[in-house]
Amino acid sequence: METSNSEGKKKLSLSLDLRLIVIVLLLVIAGMLAIWRPWTSKVDTTRTITVSGESKITAEPDEFTFNPSYEFKDSSKDVALAALTQKSDEIVKKLKDIGVASSKIKINSDGYDYRNYYFDGTSNDFTYTLRPTVVVGNRDLAQKVQDYLVTTSPSGQVSPQASFSKTLQKVLEGKARDEATKDARAKADQSAKNLGFKVGKVKSVDDGNNSGGIMPYGMMDSLASGTEAKTATLSIQPGENDLDYSVTVVYYVR
Repeated sequence: METSNSEGKKKLSLSLDLRLIVIVLLLVIAGMLAIWRPWTSKVDTTRTITVSGESKITAEPDEFTFNPSYEFKDSSKDVALAALTQKSDEIVKKLKDIGVASSKIKINSDGYDYRNYYFDGTSNDFTYTLRPTVVVGNRDLAQKVQDYLVTTSPSGQVSPQASFSKTLQKVLEGKARDEATKDARAKADQSAKNLGFKVGKVKSVDDGNNSGGIMPYGMMDSLASGTEAKTATLSIQPGENDLDYSVTVVYYVR
């Protein structure tokens, strides 16, 4: 009886060992199939097509930047600096009264001692330049700012540079990117149809943009100087700016 029980236990143990080995082998085979995926076609990494997708979005700019400048010359450094300071305080106060936020007004200035350049005594002027930068996001307010700046006898350009704000730029870039990627795929599909290959997966994407816009409408110098500056006016005409976007996509082909 003991011999019979012992033989039965051996047979049961051998049967369990075989089943365990089979299970392990099946798991190994399943893992190898999951990694190798022989049922999928192999991608030939040497065959690719590169296409560029492009798009253009046109919209009215929503931000206006003013960069007038003012020069102050005097043989006395203190007098020239005092005149610059007075003008700066005057402009900042008026801009705030008009409705421009303090955070949107930046004052820059620099100066030159021309005595360092004229050794024959022909000039002993100290020259200081005031360069305020004013940014507004409202066309009506931009018109008020321009109407005021014209009366301050600035040098150079008085009309604003119209551009897209960061918020609007982000929205427009999203639309432009969508159109550019669709354009890239359409070009790849067209080439595949004409040349007899199939477009595979994407290998790489170079996503970049080149945004541009209209040049600001310059104001004539006569509007920024002399007695005409007190009555001259020029309406804000921002027109529309273009935002150009492009992507370069590399596809595998088969």
